[in-house]
Amino acid sequence: MVKVSVIIPVYNVENYLRECLNHITNQSLRDIEIICINDGSTDDSQNILNEFSENDSRIQIISQKNQGLGATRNKGITLAKGEYVYFMDGDDYLELTALEELYKISEKYNLDFAMFKLNNFNETTKETANNDYYTMPYLKKRVEDRVFNYSDVKDIALKLAVNSPGNFFKREFILDLRFPEGLLYEDNVFFTQALFKAERIYFYDKFLYNRRIRDDSLSNKFTIRSLDTIDITDLLLDLTGAYGYIQYKRELYYRIFHNIYSIFENAPDEYKPELFMEMKSRYLKFGKKWQKDDYFKNNLAKRYKHIYSSALQSHTSEEFELRVKLYDKKMQIAKLKKENRKLKDKTEKIKKENNVIKSTKGFKYIIR
Repeated sequence: MVKVSVIIPVYNVENYLRECLNHITNQSLRDIEIICINDGSTDDSQNILNEFSENDSRIQIISQKNQGLGATRNKGITLAKGEYVYFMDGDDYLELTALEELYKISEKYNLDFAMFKLNNFNETTKETANNDYYTMPYLKKRVEDRVFNYSDVKDIALKLAVNSPGNFFKREFILDLRFPEGLLYEDNVFFTQALFKAERIYFYDKFLYNRRIRDDSLSNKFTIRSLDTIDITDLLLDLTGAYGYIQYKRELYYRIFHNIYSIFENAPDEYKPELFMEMKSRYLKFGKKWQKDDYFKNNLAKRYKHIYSSALQSHTSEEFELRVKLYDKKMQIAKLKKENRKLKDKTEKIKKENNVIKSTKGFKYIIR
């Protein structure tokens, strides 16, 4: 059995694929298999794969019609034969000792999976653009150098970095896990289920993966498919419910309503009609299920309920946006009125205190 199966979905990454494959084929850990799945590329990616496979027998190439990352990674899982599985993206690159380091750590601590830090760099300027999301200093502070599981991080579980190349899995551990197919942000469900299931996780406080920030990246520009967030978050609601972790409902509904409205509000005007209709269709799709949820019925923020009902009641994007803006203005006015009443009460209290001071003998003596 090979030590590590590296799964690389490939889709139109001809400008970066050679760098990616060079860093995989030259890993210090040689006992690996490299499963490259060409997901319907229309550029020169297939020829580059063929070129590398001719010189490295460890490379296995599968070609398919475009099915997306979720389906492609799932196929890779079924084909993998290694002790461990690592998901690589075809436009990024891995440090040359990464797989060896991760394998040794996983064996040393008998891990279900390891997490590590990702280095983000701008494709054009080559400058790093790291932040706490991908470096997770809060996780390091919490677990230090210890093996941990969900119970140790349950209050920050939904804040951990979700990015498949930032994890190193034992193959047996993920045999029953799958990525949602046909959706963006598929990593969220897979990672969260792995986190809930795992008994032994380790955070390796080191940069091993270099993540390219591309100007043309799907994750860096607006698309209607941004609304896949709704479907993914609904799956997370199901998942957290199945595990009995209902404390996450507030955060998940926040994503479904607050975040989605922010996407709509900040979208270019020409996208708003289509975006609204797609949002409305997804709210209709999941709405009956949400309405049966006790949290939705009794604890959901009023603004989120208004966004939801406005989407269902509105016929156009203009009407929907106006309904939400009017609601927000009313809430703003109510807040200002409440603050004004507090200021009036505070003013009256100060006046009374001032009158008391003026009525004292000492005050009368001072002003003489």
